[in-house]
Amino acid sequence: MTTKQVQINKQIKLHFALLFVSCILATYLSGPSLSSMPLLQWLLTGLFFAGISVLPLLFFIPTVMAPNARNLSWLGVFLLAYLVWGVVKSFSPNGLIGGLLICTFIMTTFFYTVIWLRPLKKAAKAKQKLQQD
Repeated sequence: MTTKQVQINKQIKLHFALLFVSCILATYLSGPSLSSMPLLQWLLTGLFFAGISVLPLLFFIPTVMAPNARNLSWLGVFLLAYLVWGVVKSFSPNGLIGGLLICTFIMTTFFYTVIWLRPLKKAAKAKQKLQQD
């Protein structure tokens, strides 16, 4: 990996972690109010639903920690699919702030993933062009 890719990888890790936090925060923000149930029940219910919402993201932790082109490409595709959930969350009752947080960190993580992959894609295209000539 180049120095630039290492710096971008740090940004991917940061924004991926912030995506986790925003998913958990969004669950509590759009859930029932704290006064509607006992505190412990509210916390456990929120953790359960937050766990369900971040479960698919857990599979990409190894990819973020040790990136390669193939796995980061799949992460990018997955993030765009996850974006749909963030948009739906934005339009749900009490979900505007949480949904916007999720969408923001999905887009920034995707952006850094594309920047990390771009030089590799250019090199692959150049290699393919040389082989055709």
